[in-house]
Amino acid sequence: MGDDPGEIRSPAAGRELSDGNYRIRAEDRLGEGSLKQKCRDNFAAIELVNRLDAEGRAATDDEKPILVRYVGWGGIPQVFAQHAESNWKSERQELKRLLTESQYEAARASTLNAHYTSPTIINGIYEAVERLGFRHGRILEPALGIGHFFGLMPEEMTARSRLTGIEVDPLTARIALKLYPETDIPVQGFEAARTRAGSFYLARPTVPFG
Repeated sequence: MGDDPGEIRSPAAGRELSDGNYRIRAEDRLGEGSLKQKCRDNFAAIELVNRLDAEGRAATDDEKPILVRYVGWGGIPQVFAQHAESNWKSERQELKRLLTESQYEAARASTLNAHYTSPTIINGIYEAVERLGFRHGRILEPALGIGHFFGLMPEEMTARSRLTGIEVDPLTARIALKLYPETDIPVQGFEAARTRAGSFYLARPTVPFG
């Protein structure tokens, strides 16, 4: 980041990826499970990132698979409905216990635009990018989420690239930072970010669901 809080300077700030960043594996079973299971996975990730921040430490190799299963709330808006069916009431109460009031409101607002992207789609995008001739460089992810596009990046591209991911939701960004600590992750909306011309070789945008 530059002196201007809205300006992103990837060439100076970006860091090459290393073993500190997570690599998603088949056994992580991303996106699998019922809505209730996904909700429980979200709770487990929130509890863990809260504990990690309270203890002031990084996630261990055994803890990162818990964080990577966080899917956000775009596919589970039932949790926030005040008149939701009774079988979601306990989940809503648990979420309020885990989050501060402002975090809860931010999570509720994210249901409009926080949507899970499957590994199949992500891998297909990388195949297309490589067919276009891109191999490595400075990469910008304007709507990072928890970073699946980084965790599924081809190994050769990962080893030789510098990554910047922008994420507007503070909770989601906290989880991403634990998974990808050697990536620059400004917490802001992409509309507030300003980049220098030629700062990035590849920008991989997400469909603007909101």
